[in-house]
Amino acid sequence: MVTTSGLTIKRMIVHKVDHKQYGAPLLSDLESPVNDPEVVTFLTRHIADSREHRYARKARFVAKDPPGAGFMALCDSLLADPAQFTPQSQAMAQRLFACMTGSTSPGDLVVITYCDGGAGAPLCLALLKMDPKDGFVGERQPVDGKYRTVLRRVPDVLPAGELQKCAFILPPGLRTSADHDLIVLDQQIARYGARLMVSDFFSKDFLQIRLAHEPAYSTEQFYYASYDWLNRQEQWSRQDRELAAQHIKEALYGQLVDATYVAAAITSDPEEQQDYLEHLKRQGLDLAFEPDPQLREKLVRYAHFEGDHELALKILSTAVGAGQALSWEKQPGTGQTVVTIHTTTWREKPR
Repeated sequence: MVTTSGLTIKRMIVHKVDHKQYGAPLLSDLESPVNDPEVVTFLTRHIADSREHRYARKARFVAKDPPGAGFMALCDSLLADPAQFTPQSQAMAQRLFACMTGSTSPGDLVVITYCDGGAGAPLCLALLKMDPKDGFVGERQPVDGKYRTVLRRVPDVLPAGELQKCAFILPPGLRTSADHDLIVLDQQIARYGARLMVSDFFSKDFLQIRLAHEPAYSTEQFYYASYDWLNRQEQWSRQDRELAAQHIKEALYGQLVDATYVAAAITSDPEEQQDYLEHLKRQGLDLAFEPDPQLREKLVRYAHFEGDHELALKILSTAVGAGQALSWEKQPGTGQTVVTIHTTTWREKPR
């Protein structure tokens, strides 16, 4: 048992799920050793990076009838009873194999139990779907007193780069105090490099989960949290704030809102970008989500302003800015803001 990066790998087993070459998963009967520091470093880096990936999402297990029939029951049994580690991991591999379709990449299902923290830290479960690729290594060979490098093919090399599909399941005791049961990274690369989340076979069929935050919740929280952070940047000029606000609104019109791209759009300062992302995380937000179209229109259509003496103003967002119906300018030295309104209609509205 080796510890790196604060993570301690307790047990590991690997099952091959290659539906394109075999009619059933190739199951391991024995656990894989976890006493090699290089292997542990490789695995803990994948766990740490994937949990914090910008496309990682919080999720909840979907309740199944009868109780104990769903995927959550497999996870709970594996975590609760050491004797169930191997048989339940085999059941998971069989389940994943049955869910795979013709377009699914074959791979290895790596099942890991680990602790995050010091002594007494609870046992968590990691499921990593690793898609091996063929690689090449350069071998140095002597030829007539000289040397050359020959490339030799090495099949089924596990990926060193980011994973596409993995899940990190909390133990039952932590789920009641958290707003999620697990963190899932389930990304697909579509045409022209576009990202799709999530795939039916992995998240819905295999893991049997739903995202903890529905699109409407994420859309609203992102909008208000972003403006809350923006309003704290008192050192920014008015023009910079207006431009950043525009980027925040425009982000909601994409198929996928990626907060890391929003951070890069609203400021070029790396520290400010990181502060913005940490602010969103503190609100419990996923850094990537699909926006809700109806709520987006409701939030973005109007701009709201507040001022002294309980001044409140609501106006179409498209009517704000220089030369528009509403504009303003900060007066140097006084700290006051002069607001200019252009309108052909002006009347007091009874409340």
